[in-house]
Amino acid sequence: MTESQASNSNPVWQRLESLRPSLPRHIHIQRRDYNGERWYILQDKSNGRFHRLTPSAWRLISAMDGRNSLSQVLASAAHAEFYAAEDEIPTRDDLIHLLQYLHVADLLVCDLPPNTQELFARREQKKQQRWLRLLMNPLTWNIPLGNPDRLLDKLMPVARLLASRPMGIVWLLVVGYALLQVGVHWTQLTQGHLDRVLSPSNLFLLWLTYPCFKVLHELGHGLFTKVWGGQVNDCGLVFVVGTPLPYVDASAATGFQSKRQRLMVGAAGMAVELFLAALALLLWLQLPNGFLRDFLYNIIIIGGVSTLFFNGNPLMRFDGYHLLTDAFDLPNLATRANQQFSYLLRRYAYGLSGVFSPAVNYREAVLLTGYSVAAFAYRLFMLFFIILLVANYFPTLGLVIGCWLLFFQLLWPALKALNYLMSDKQLASKRARALGVTGAGVALAILLLVAVPMPMSTSVEAVLWLPDEARVKVESSGEVAQLLVVDGTTVEQGQELVRLHNPVLMANLAVQQAHLREYEARYQQAWVEDRAQAQLFEQDINAIKAEIELLQSRVVNLVVRSPSSGIFRITRQYHLPGSFLRQGDEFALIEKPDSVRVRAALLQDEIGLVRQATAGVSIKFASNPLQSIEAEMAQDIPVATRELPSQVLGAQGGGRLAVDSTHPSGTRVKEEVFLLDLALNDFVQSGRYGERAYVRFQHPAEPLAAQWYRALQQLFIRHFS
Repeated sequence: MTESQASNSNPVWQRLESLRPSLPRHIHIQRRDYNGERWYILQDKSNGRFHRLTPSAWRLISAMDGRNSLSQVLASAAHAEFYAAEDEIPTRDDLIHLLQYLHVADLLVCDLPPNTQELFARREQKKQQRWLRLLMNPLTWNIPLGNPDRLLDKLMPVARLLASRPMGIVWLLVVGYALLQVGVHWTQLTQGHLDRVLSPSNLFLLWLTYPCFKVLHELGHGLFTKVWGGQVNDCGLVFVVGTPLPYVDASAATGFQSKRQRLMVGAAGMAVELFLAALALLLWLQLPNGFLRDFLYNIIIIGGVSTLFFNGNPLMRFDGYHLLTDAFDLPNLATRANQQFSYLLRRYAYGLSGVFSPAVNYREAVLLTGYSVAAFAYRLFMLFFIILLVANYFPTLGLVIGCWLLFFQLLWPALKALNYLMSDKQLASKRARALGVTGAGVALAILLLVAVPMPMSTSVEAVLWLPDEARVKVESSGEVAQLLVVDGTTVEQGQELVRLHNPVLMANLAVQQAHLREYEARYQQAWVEDRAQAQLFEQDINAIKAEIELLQSRVVNLVVRSPSSGIFRITRQYHLPGSFLRQGDEFALIEKPDSVRVRAALLQDEIGLVRQATAGVSIKFASNPLQSIEAEMAQDIPVATRELPSQVLGAQGGGRLAVDSTHPSGTRVKEEVFLLDLALNDFVQSGRYGERAYVRFQHPAEPLAAQWYRALQQLFIRHFS
């Protein structure tokens, strides 16, 4: 069929052929190269939106001046010398699709203006889509607050200062020095504070602080956009999990020709947060405990942890995502990644031939596919994290929101996919194959979840535990007079280790012995003269004898003996000899390599599975995390307790268990735990008692569905019982 015949047989082209379109005057076009591939960025300055065009689309648009008809536009853009390959030459279908795109984007001006009713329908459709997005995600919705351009104009001196080179050097010095302080004071930063961060009172303070902090974050984006000539025409509030967070529309930075400027606008918010967190850290280290110090710690958490793990995460469409797309020239990364995954599914699973990959080469195809899978997995993780976070403090609300989100984020997309399989016209010839492949994939996934056993384990923290019979304690206070055994010597149970001297104790014993002799003489005299008085003296004599017996036992205990057989290890060398040891002081231990134990603390939802189905136990110590040591369960304390055996297992000592911050010991936990002793096999320790250990209980393999059901059951028991 000739070109003329094709023209006559295409009714759409016949209606559009006489149009003489043009673009509005507020359109700006610039050339942009992405990984060696040329594109053209069309900026709509009326609303700040950007559109990415191929070279062939740009050729067509450049000929739309309001005087050329569509036939003339196509003829001027279809010269073969403009293109490297023949398939890049635009066709009538390409031109029609471009006109449709420009029309929907309100970028088309022609002698036959678009139907006003159709424009109204498009706007009404956008409004309905906005409410649909709100319905599908009730935890994220926004309220526009107007144009912040006038405020940003007044702050331009501040913007110029922030964008200057000296300020960049100051930022590097402050943040770099703060990072060094983090390394030096890591224990001080992590031990004892995380529990207070999650307390109800501090969570409310965080809820108030976070929006104010984000105002400065968004102000950084706006100022850096303005300082390089961009316009910021929109700002507002977006509500995330009920927390109002400000936002500004800094999309004008997309039109900056300089990549460095685009990257700096994208990083400005995080840079502001990191700088404030660094200042808060340096001030926090100088202040005593109190409200101001807790407030500064919140800023450290928000500006450090939140910035790096949320805003800086490229798997979410926040600052990190835009930095990634600009740095590596990957525009529309998330959209193209989903399109690439859809292409692979339709092309190779369903067998469709008329689909094309958005990737330009094999490397980009792998990158887009990997990003699509990783972003989906992270999105699911965040979905369940938000549900658990809300349910932890508001169980009923968490259950309602969880059901709502699961329906619209998982079940609704599944229903849309099913509708696509059943009614899409492109799948008409391959529908049986598409349904078969999809059904087989779903069946395989279900089979993997319910029938294939997967490894299962429980990981808890423990402490290298010293049994009471291995602790050498002082039973009578006194000064160290003589060390009878050298450190590291093998001793037997009952062997003398240290001799103490206590002249006060000896004097008290002598005084009581003299009193005894005196009362015995009085008793003999009273026995002859007054029997009633003699009975009273007899009672006094018995009391004095009991006191003498106690003092004599203390004198005997001035010689400290080994409580068991093993290797004698002195743990307080600086106290020996010549120093004074009080009753109850522990100054040494008896190593027993054949009975080294760790004591683990397990939560209620962990102890049941550990008791019922444990196939093996392995332990790693914090001092040597690469060495795995086999162990076996020795005994456990079946009664739940709220007292930890050591501070290292609680949040104040850097452990995982939340402790009661009002209790001074740091071992009082908020949730009852079960203590379990584990005996280490073939392990020789050298005085590292009290060290943190990481215990992994291996269980018989179970399908993932059974594991998830158990975890869900425990979750409901914990939060809704």
